[in-house]
Amino acid sequence: MANPLKGEITLDLAGKEYKARLTMNAIMQVEEACGCGIIKLATKMSEADIRMSEIISVLLPALRGGGNDLQHNDVIKIVEDTGIVKATSAVANLLAKTLTDDSEETTDEGKLEKVG
Repeated sequence: MANPLKGEITLDLAGKEYKARLTMNAIMQVEEACGCGIIKLATKMSEADIRMSEIISVLLPALRGGGNDLQHNDVIKIVEDTGIVKATSAVANLLAKTLTDDSEETTDEGKLEKVG
């Protein structure tokens, strides 16, 4: 089971559940591989402008960050078995969870407050 307090989420890929976590090191690897910042990458995803190589470049370090011992070709196979749309959706969810802080909520005045 994924631990959201550690930034882990569970991804259902190819009929199997994987823990995934984008650590700071993993984010830097993704940015280097994709040639843009993580926020720009998330924006590109929201505009349906993402390449399969970028999907793999996000999934590989995220799955490794979740404790999975996978190689590049393993992740390609997982994406093939999962399907492009579902794998892309999983990456979008991963990026959204990574870039948001669930411990903060916006008040009626638009200010952020810590929850908990």
